[in-house]
Amino acid sequence: MPGYIGNYQIGRTLGSGASCKVKLGVDLTTGKKVAVKIMKEDMDQADLAMIKTEVEALQGLKHINIVE
Repeated sequence: MPGYIGNYQIGRTLGSGASCKVKLGVDLTTGKKVAVKIMKEDMDQADLAMIKTEVEALQGLKHINIVE
């Protein structure tokens, strides 16, 4: 059974890494498929620093396929 985050229906896992899983999401309004990055709850300080760097880098990007 799928879950929901905001306006997105969350489906199968597309991939995973050290600090997160990437799941298939479907925008319930448009039907558009997206990748949704879901962070682990038990991250250590090194993981948090890596995520902070990634977020800072992504904040400068503006693209139709990047949902904030």
